[in-house]
Amino acid sequence: AQPKTLLISEIEPGHRYELVCTTEAGLARYRMGDMINCTRFLCRADDLVPLPAEPVDIPRIPLISLAYRVGSLLDAFGEKTNEQHVMSALQAVVRQWKQYEIPVDICDFTSYPKLDVFPAKYVIFLELIEDEERKIDAQQLQFLQNTLSSEVEQQLCKANEYYKDYRSASKLDPIACILVRKGTFSTFM
Repeated sequence: AQPKTLLISEIEPGHRYELVCTTEAGLARYRMGDMINCTRFLCRADDLVPLPAEPVDIPRIPLISLAYRVGSLLDAFGEKTNEQHVMSALQAVVRQWKQYEIPVDICDFTSYPKLDVFPAKYVIFLELIEDEERKIDAQQLQFLQNTLSSEVEQQLCKANEYYKDYRSASKLDPIACILVRKGTFSTFM
């Protein structure tokens, strides 16, 4: 069944919605692929847009934030791990590595839920950027490969409580992270 269609003036703060667009140019109920959160409504105290100085009614204008793109969500059992959760975990791991004086940063990543194994698990492919001035050596690279999955796992549990709960209940296996060669994403994109 189709979810109920709401006009933008009918959405409520604290709820999540999928953005669907209809235009005069011929798009009819076009699913944009974006999930949005309605955070609140514009009010006179806001300085986001100029409002009339005279006391007129302000139309019901929702302020929204992008929650995630449809299809970018890892959700094997309802844990709803989004791109921000994964990115937050990866950035935390990179910060730890920099404390060990391993000069790398995130170039790009992609992830998917591996559902053909039991228990299911997430797989992340990660491409790193090295500092041009200070290349990492073979020992540092081996350290990254040996610790990547466990460190991302630990950080992802901090970023997403639902993921942590499913891991604690052994409904998901530990994450598998795979470092790919420099240029991998640009080759395939």
